[in-house]
Amino acid sequence: MDDDVLKRVRKDWDERARENALYHIVNSSKDWKNRDFYRSGEISVANDIMPKMHRICGESRSLLDLTTLEIGCGVGRMTGMLGRIFGHVTAVDVSKETIDHARANLADLANVTVILGDGATLSAVPDGSHDFAFSFIVFQHIPSTEVIASYCREVRRVLRPGSPFKFQVNGVVWDRQETPPEYLDGGVLS
Repeated sequence: MDDDVLKRVRKDWDERARENALYHIVNSSKDWKNRDFYRSGEISVANDIMPKMHRICGESRSLLDLTTLEIGCGVGRMTGMLGRIFGHVTAVDVSKETIDHARANLADLANVTVILGDGATLSAVPDGSHDFAFSFIVFQHIPSTEVIASYCREVRRVLRPGSPFKFQVNGVVWDRQETPPEYLDGGVLS
């Protein structure tokens, strides 16, 4: 793993968080009102996680019995909503600045654990401890496929067998049950 890349990513996100964390997390507004920013996280959870609940829960499990991992929690934009629907949420981010905001923002949720990660592993998360993993608008900011691959290996380690990992890397939506998009990065998929 390239430690310089990890240090650069951490430094970059710490600086962004000090400058304007909400804007750098969701850049559709430079002047977010907290209520609107966190509401956008609730909407993202409703759009990106709730429709797939049958895959996450299976046939017989309740959401309140499930442990969820969020990679790249930032200041907790989506984490708060995840904490209201899942039994426990482990939220990880590489930036100490955003983690400090997340801890303050999520302090009233006893079922949320916020962890400052190293930017490539989930070393503080035990093997086979989670039922679902999620990462949204995070991996596209990591300038190393080696780091992304490391996160994927780590997620496999921390998920219970058969548990899903939903993540996004470039904004293209593709349900594995459907035909993949025709073009990716300007090339035709075969």
